[in-house]
Amino acid sequence: MIKKILALGCLLFFVTAIAEENTSVADDVLFLVLGKMSIYLQSETGEHTLRDHHFVAEIMPKENGEVLGGSLTSRNDPTLNLPFNPEGRQFLAHGARVMNAGELHEKHPDGTYYFSYDTPNGSIKNQPLTIKRRETTDIMPKPATLSLSQNGQAVSPKMINPKHDLKIHWTPMRGNMKVNGSELADLVFVLAFDCFGNNIAHSGRPFNGKPYLTYKDRSYIIPAENLTPGMKYNLIVEQATADVERYNDVPGISTYATLTFLNGKTTGMTAGDKCPVK
Repeated sequence: MIKKILALGCLLFFVTAIAEENTSVADDVLFLVLGKMSIYLQSETGEHTLRDHHFVAEIMPKENGEVLGGSLTSRNDPTLNLPFNPEGRQFLAHGARVMNAGELHEKHPDGTYYFSYDTPNGSIKNQPLTIKRRETTDIMPKPATLSLSQNGQAVSPKMINPKHDLKIHWTPMRGNMKVNGSELADLVFVLAFDCFGNNIAHSGRPFNGKPYLTYKDRSYIIPAENLTPGMKYNLIVEQATADVERYNDVPGISTYATLTFLNGKTTGMTAGDKCPVK
C-alpha cells in the first residue's frame, strides 16, 4: 500500500510538472492588436467631426490571464520604442495622434512591428505583426453614421427612453470582408459608457469562445435594464479590418479601423447632472 501511495504521489508530481512546463504566454494573452484608426464625433443631426487619426498597439489578456508589461518596436525604424502601459486590464502603446492621414502614415508607415512582453507564464521577444492597407480601404477609413431606434421607431439621441431596449444601427465600412488567409472576418465592436465611465454594454471580443460582431452585422441592442433615467451616455461603434497572424499560438490582429462616437441621454430624472465636469 505504501508503495502504491508513493507511486501515485510520484505520478501526480510528474503530471503537475508537465502541466507547469506546458504553460506559456498563450495562457495569459487573448490577442494582440496593431492598428491605425480614425476617430470621429457624430452630432445629434448626423454630421461628423474628425477628432484625430491615431496609431496604437494593444495586448489583451485572457479573462484569467495577466500581462506585466512590454514594448513595441519597428523593423524599419530603429528609433521607435513605445512602452505598453495598463489601461484597465489591457496594455496599450500609443503612437502619433494627428489630423492629417498622410502624416500618420509618415510617422508610422505600414510594415512589420515587434511586440515584446512579459506575463507570469513567460516572455515573448519580438513577436512580429505586419500592418498593410488593403486596396479596398480608404487612406484612412471613413466614419459610420449611427442611428438609434426603440420599438421599431427612430429615436433622437437626446430622447432615449430608459424603459425600452435601445437598438444602435450603423452604416457599413467600405471594403469590410472576410479575406483569404485571415482567421477572422472583419470586426465590429459596440461599446457604451455612462458619464461616470461605467461600461454598460460591450458587443464582445473574438478568441474567447463568446459571441462577437462582424462586418455582416448592422445593429446591436442594449437592454433596457442597462439604462438609467436621466443619464448621459457615450455610444461607440468601431469597424475594423482584421488580418490575423499567429506566433507561439498568440493571435495578432493588424487593423485599419474607424470609430464613431455619439453622445446620448435618457429621459427622466436628471442623474446625468451629477456627471463629472469635463
